[in-house]
Formats: sequence, C-alpha cells, structure tokens
Amino acid sequence: PEPEPEPKKIEPKIEEKKRAAAQKQEVTKEEAEIAVEQDADKSVEAPKAVTIISAPPEETETAVFEMELVYFDYDKSVISPAFAEIIEINYEWIAENPDVQIQLEGHCDERGTNEYNLALGERRAKAVLDHLVNLGANPSQFSMVSFGEERPAASGSNEVSWAKNRRVEFTRL
Repeated sequence: PEPEPEPKKIEPKIEEKKRAAAQKQEVTKEEAEIAVEQDADKSVEAPKAVTIISAPPEETETAVFEMELVYFDYDKSVISPAFAEIIEINYEWIAENPDVQIQLEGHCDERGTNEYNLALGERRAKAVLDHLVNLGANPSQFSMVSFGEERPAASGSNEVSWAKNRRVEFTRL
C-alpha cells in the first residue's frame, strides 16, 4: 500500500475564516443550551414549552471563503506583485474546491470608450486567468466576462472612485 499523501497546506487567511465560522457555530450552540438551562431553572406554575432552534449546519469552507478582488493601474491589464499574492490566496481556495465554477469579471473606470473598456476588462480577466493557470488551476473551472465600465463599484469621477472600479472580481456560479 502507498502512503497517504500529506494534506495540502491552506493559507492562514483561509484557516482564520474557517476558525471564525467554527467559533460562530459553537457560540450559537452554547447560546441555545444556555437558554434551555435558564428556562429549566425558572420555577413556574405551569410548564413552559421550550422551542429549541438548532444551530445552522456547520458552514463549509465553500460558504465561508470570500475571494479578494484584483485591482489594476489606469489603462493596464498587468498584475502587480501585491495582487499576484491575492490571486495566489484565491487559488489555494479554488484548488481545494475543484467542483466550484468561477466567473472572472473584468471591470474598468468610466474613462475611455465603451468598446475600449470592454476590451480592457476582458484583458484584465484574461491576465488573472493566465496567472491562475500558471499556478496550476484547471481552465475549465473558469469563465470570463467583461463589464467594461457598466458595473462600477464606486460612483464618482475622481481617482479614488476610478481606482475602485479598475478590478477583476471572482464570482462563484
């Protein structure tokens, strides 16, 4: 028999989110148990009906992990080193969840023509996909779409708003 492979290491950020979800689950269970005990301790002439609402099922990593956005410089589709790290964190989760389909959505700020921004949004989504594939992701797990300037994350015609709109979002399908 072959030895079992070692489990993959998951980024600390993912582990933190998993722990937070587990702690939230435990707090909910504890609160329900305390409420039942408090009701049982009260001396009442007529017995009270106690409704126990079970805690929600344990949240899976799929439900907990929220993928980070990748932002771009003005009129660029090149991934900066800081956002390459974000893509790598997102990739760790994606690799652990191969059945999840992801749509990469390219966005731009309002400057430029609609046609130009649609093409730029597509180049941005493609740059993120290429980076994911270079890390080992299965390309069939992804689809791409460009919304150009049509779905801004921030309104306003200033550098702060424009910077928030130049992005690629990871959306679970």
